[in-house]
Amino acid sequence: MVRITWIAGLVLLTGCAMLARHTLNERYGEPDPARFDIAVKPPAGMSYRHDIQPILDRRCVVCHACYDAQCQLKLSAWEGVARGASKQKVYDGARVLEAQPTRLFIDAQTTSEWRARDFFPVLNERAPTPAADLGASVLFRMLDLKRRHPLPDVKVLPATFDFSLNRDQQCPRIEEFDRFEGDYPQWGMPYGLPGLSAAERATLVRWLEQGAPYEGPVPLPAAVKQQVQDWEQFLNGDSLKEQLTSRYLYEHLFLAHLHFDSDPESHYFRLVRSSTPPGEPIREIATRRPYDNPGVSRVYYRLRAERETLVAKTHMPYALGPERMTLWRQLFLAPDYSVTALPSTVATASMSGPYAKRAMASAWRVACVRRCR
Repeated sequence: MVRITWIAGLVLLTGCAMLARHTLNERYGEPDPARFDIAVKPPAGMSYRHDIQPILDRRCVVCHACYDAQCQLKLSAWEGVARGASKQKVYDGARVLEAQPTRLFIDAQTTSEWRARDFFPVLNERAPTPAADLGASVLFRMLDLKRRHPLPDVKVLPATFDFSLNRDQQCPRIEEFDRFEGDYPQWGMPYGLPGLSAAERATLVRWLEQGAPYEGPVPLPAAVKQQVQDWEQFLNGDSLKEQLTSRYLYEHLFLAHLHFDSDPESHYFRLVRSSTPPGEPIREIATRRPYDNPGVSRVYYRLRAERETLVAKTHMPYALGPERMTLWRQLFLAPDYSVTALPSTVATASMSGPYAKRAMASAWRVACVRRCR
């Protein structure tokens, strides 16, 4: 009896979602998963970088910045907003098979590719009209829900707000939003926090009405570009000894935010494996672990500019400069050991000969000690 009731409920919810989708299609047109594959440039007087991202940084990224952000919605970059959300939990103790990684900028490159991976939009992907850009946007409706149902003026929030780690995850698609709104009227965004100011909300609404435009990342200064070229040249020497050194450095620094010690603006970079050499567009090799088989005959180590807002819980800054490059040459390349073959991608520590193995490990410890002084 319980099983029949559960199935009937599922059928009812599915039917409601289909009806809501049909209504949205009639009102705003069919969805276009590729609408945000290429960003629309903002009109004069509007800048995503200066007007929108600062609001998201102040009010949203505290919950929506990391890999395990609620509903996997990352608001730390325009590409994360355009990607949208997913109902799949990052942490799921009942999962039998491993989940495919969903790392922003790595495991898919366009919004249409993310739709193929079951991410759904929080921006309007239907007709590009001001009415549709608001009415068919989960992001707008979440903000509007908070405006209409502000946070209760009490010192301790009621039990209807669930902040527990194992709380039920609510990730409504736009087709499900009417039901979500009726079930959880006080769960507008920011969840469990005061709503946006009138000025902040007006700015976001104006941006959404204009189709969520984005001007793209800021070009790197010439001096920073030159340092990128110098470091990529150092990291991509042709000898086996140089390749082994670069691999060793990459496997220790792949999580770091690298910056140049002479750069006053501290542009940050990630060290990535690419199938393309310096001078060509980066084609990052997306593997689960940094030592997994790259699937190419030659790996190139590239510096990819960080495009997301930095948050303290994932920010690990590491400075690069002439002194460090000189030190690494002395520690890893000058010692007299030979490399006759690169280690396999299964056993990363199986270097050529015990001396080489000890030399690399000892050199890295010395480098770390010197950095900490």
